[in-house]
Amino acid sequence: MKSKKIMHDIFQNLEIGIGEVSKLTGVSQRQLRYWETKGYIKPISDDQSGVRRYNLATLYLIVFIKEQLEEGFTLSAAFEHSKDIRLKSRIVHQFFRETFDDVKVTDSTKGYGEIDLGEFQAEDGSMHHFKGVVDEKGQYVKMDE
Repeated sequence: MKSKKIMHDIFQNLEIGIGEVSKLTGVSQRQLRYWETKGYIKPISDDQSGVRRYNLATLYLIVFIKEQLEEGFTLSAAFEHSKDIRLKSRIVHQFFRETFDDVKVTDSTKGYGEIDLGEFQAEDGSMHHFKGVVDEKGQYVKMDE
């Protein structure tokens, strides 16, 4: 998938200056520099001009930390929570990386579908087929005999 590689390259190589990050997120430049000294965020470059630049992943992290602070978390707790979320996201991404072939769209206008999650053998030896479903009832797992 060429488009996937292009988007990955954009995500990895996009650089945003500290002033723009501050303006976009509402986090002061002084606060961003403090977060750097604590090791919570890292600039991708601090070139000869002294301008700090951040990549898109760091921008997402800054927004996440800010939201956590607004919800009452301490800075260190917000950062620890971000590590937990990133790990969970990595696991979900890895799980679903190969699963798109097993997605059946049941209603394209409403965004409904089913994900084939495979078979499971119960303790009594009977086989069951699991599907993740998104439909008018919500999101749930269903088991077919």
